[in-house]
Amino acid sequence: MPIVWRIFLIIEAIIFGTFIWQIISYPANLFFIIFGIVCLIWANKRRGNRKVGFLTTLLTMIGTISILVTLFINFSLWLLLINAVVFLALNHRRVGQFNNRNLNQLFDNAPWHRKNFVPVNTKEPTAKSDQVKRHQWFGNQTIGNNIFEWDDINFAVVAGDTIIDLGSTILPKADNHIVIRKGFGKTRILVPVGTGVYLDHSAMMGSVIIENQRYNLKNESIQLYSKNYDEESRHLKIITNVVIGDLEVILV
Repeated sequence: MPIVWRIFLIIEAIIFGTFIWQIISYPANLFFIIFGIVCLIWANKRRGNRKVGFLTTLLTMIGTISILVTLFINFSLWLLLINAVVFLALNHRRVGQFNNRNLNQLFDNAPWHRKNFVPVNTKEPTAKSDQVKRHQWFGNQTIGNNIFEWDDINFAVVAGDTIIDLGSTILPKADNHIVIRKGFGKTRILVPVGTGVYLDHSAMMGSVIIENQRYNLKNESIQLYSKNYDEESRHLKIITNVVIGDLEVILV
């Protein structure tokens, strides 16, 4: 990586650290950030319960405005953006000389590019017990071949691509659940043929592909049933929330 890029990234990291410190250290900023997040979570829960109306829209608007205003009145954020614009303006020739390979090498070590392979199979049922599972904040995940008794999938991730492969898994003849909350990234779920699928998905921006149908979402939620849902004995309920990202459900 060229030295000028390293200096730029170090400066950006210092400014970003200052920005986070200012958000945390000022009670008013922290209050409005938390208030906005609570409003957005409340609005998402209402959408999940199919209560989409004036209150849900109002909560979404209040939460979004509260977060954005709190962020953009902070001088450090503007300094972060100005530094990036000035750097790109002064080094546009070097930036133009960067090919895709250079950019890939630049971001290869980014946390959301770390690979995490977790395969899925089944084993004989065992006695039920309480458990706590730790999930990574960033990184791509592939859930598909690790031997364990089927259990509902429920996790949250800030950024990264996720693949859940249930093609070699025998789902119980009951309601099975996959719940995913994600900031940014793509999600692909491979479902065995003969499974009735119910999808409840919301996104600030992204698309949904299921049964060869594509739906584009902009701060919207969607509820879909597969064509064979009522006839199948095995059901899979997929509930996902994402800020920006695509979701694809594939029957295999």
